[in-house]
Amino acid sequence: MTLPGAPGAHAAATDDATGDISISEIVVTAQKREQKLIDVPIAVTAIGEEELASRGATAIEDLQYSVPGMSITQFSPGQQRIQLRGISVFGGLPTVGIYLDELALNTEMNQLGQDVRLLDMQRIEVLRGPGGTLYGQGAMGGTVRYITNPVDLNAIGGSANGEVGFVDGGATDWKLEGAANVPLVTDKVGVRLAGAYQNFGGWVDNPVLGDKNVNDGHALTLRGKVRFNLSDAFDVTLMAQHQELKLGAMNLADDDGNVGDRLPTPNRSRVTLLNALATYDFGEITLLSSTGHIKRKDRQVSDMSNVFLPVFETPAPFGMGFPPGTFESVGLTNAFENEIFMQEVRLTGTSDLFGWTIGGFFRDSDTSVVTDAIVTPDILPPSFDLYSARGTYPENSRSWAIFGEAYYKVTPELTATVGGRYFEDRRVQNIQSALLGSVSRDRDRDTFHSFSPRFNLSWQPTDQVNIYTNVAKGFRSGGFNRTSAGLGIVEVPPSFKPETLWSYEVGGKYQSIDRAFSAEVAVYRNEWKDVQSLVFAPGSPVQFTVNGAKLAGWGVEGAVHYAPVPALVLSLTASWNGMEYRSTTDEHVRGDPADYVPEFTGSASAEYRFEAGSIPGYFRVDYQYSDSFQVFVRTAQIVPAKSEKQHVLNARLGFEGNRWNAAIFARNILNKDSELYPAFGSLFYPARLQPRVIGLSLGFRY
Repeated sequence: MTLPGAPGAHAAATDDATGDISISEIVVTAQKREQKLIDVPIAVTAIGEEELASRGATAIEDLQYSVPGMSITQFSPGQQRIQLRGISVFGGLPTVGIYLDELALNTEMNQLGQDVRLLDMQRIEVLRGPGGTLYGQGAMGGTVRYITNPVDLNAIGGSANGEVGFVDGGATDWKLEGAANVPLVTDKVGVRLAGAYQNFGGWVDNPVLGDKNVNDGHALTLRGKVRFNLSDAFDVTLMAQHQELKLGAMNLADDDGNVGDRLPTPNRSRVTLLNALATYDFGEITLLSSTGHIKRKDRQVSDMSNVFLPVFETPAPFGMGFPPGTFESVGLTNAFENEIFMQEVRLTGTSDLFGWTIGGFFRDSDTSVVTDAIVTPDILPPSFDLYSARGTYPENSRSWAIFGEAYYKVTPELTATVGGRYFEDRRVQNIQSALLGSVSRDRDRDTFHSFSPRFNLSWQPTDQVNIYTNVAKGFRSGGFNRTSAGLGIVEVPPSFKPETLWSYEVGGKYQSIDRAFSAEVAVYRNEWKDVQSLVFAPGSPVQFTVNGAKLAGWGVEGAVHYAPVPALVLSLTASWNGMEYRSTTDEHVRGDPADYVPEFTGSASAEYRFEAGSIPGYFRVDYQYSDSFQVFVRTAQIVPAKSEKQHVLNARLGFEGNRWNAAIFARNILNKDSELYPAFGSLFYPARLQPRVIGLSLGFRY
């Protein structure tokens, strides 16, 4: 088991003779160099491989409230938006950086976060607070790093796991996954392969179409790594990963678990990524090069009958005047593509008193969308284009950055760190669209730039204590609106400016000498200006983005982990966030809380190790809580749309042999049917929590 979050989140193993938990230090690379977690002078949560297994976690949303300050809004896998420390708005670019090893996964859309399966993961690192210096513009609120297991050049090994779970009132969840590590030339060349297939058991019904469990689906993930140790100093790892996600529908439903869509609404996503990682060790200086390529294709179908049928059936001149019942349904198909090339090169030097990192980054992102209407029966004139779009979505981007960071030990106890990143982003919009037969084209281009500094002081009077203060700046590029959406009636601003965030933080970490107790606390304040906000033109469905009011607020986070006896570990995490609007504009008024951000989140867990005869076993219980959040675009709503409070209770009872493990588990034991995301805008139904799942798992390793 691994204890998350605290300084001294630990890697924990079980002593086969006693069943006790022995706790060792976990090492992270949050600052792009190896450090013990207690030595990292920023707020970092680290969740290791053994805890991921003991929790039965398959994706980061299974852990979200266990990470202080993190919350996730998600309609379904592949439709994910991660928030850290209250840095969240409706649209625009992502506010949290997402990495798989050294490869940045962010796309140009905030809500299309990649569904990363926790397959063969060594650990997850969550950096809380702006990371613009080392991680770029996407890391305004923080950074999530998925660290996969490396290739072992000296030992053959592998694992296979299977799991089945029965969804209350729904279908069956099940998954199969495995990994294999083979040295081809001992200490020189090796390969590591991993794969997983997960079937999502649906629980939403569509009585209109007569379909059951319409939100079922599956995820396939395949990953291969080849490592070449070309010399004692030179190491190269090539990685390829392919993922396919197919869903019958999103996890949207009314209180009875039903939807009334008039046509099927499947979602498809394919992501292929390649990464070449090379390091050369010169002694006190290390050179790293990461070259990556990502190709992602998504296809979504949505039911827009409630929007377009009134237009068809309303008498002229305000509508098209068709008799009621002429049309059965109107849907939209959206096919998105995003192809990204990126290159990062950096040098890192370390010594007893001084260390530094300098580097450069380049990213070229091409986007496209093809949108068409599906009208049933298709009796509209062939020349009449109800709705379509062809072109960039939202924009193409070509960006580059240079960055550097250095630390100096002023005294043996006091370390000062200063860093900065200059970033430039050239964005291009070129899209042709049609609505109700009116065709238009939107074209624009601009270059956005920023300098993001960071200042840090860390005081470590002993190896068990770290008190730090951190000041950092975050940044998001500007972008473009589609002026044609105004149809010549509403004036739509052609573009919106970049936004900036300053964060001020004081934190402390402590761990006992035996690491049986650890704690952390952080107090921060965010000052966010020129916030990119969604606006609806008065009395119309025309929407666009403007630079709105200022967001600011205080926040407090904490985590405690305690092993009162060697066989028992208790964990508690909590976060309070007070981000709210500090001025009044058309879209928000002073005092409105940040959209999508719960005020309070927290978690509690306990894991107990025991012996059943001669077989080691464990029992784990996890509780996660979140306040509700709201979405309130005042130009479109009279009252805010709100989610519901979340109470999620999970438990797992497992047994472990030398080469096998088995467990029974229950997720959402309380069978809460809560709304994770409110019905808002084009979502006619809220996203809902999966009902209770009871199941078992079995695994083997060699």
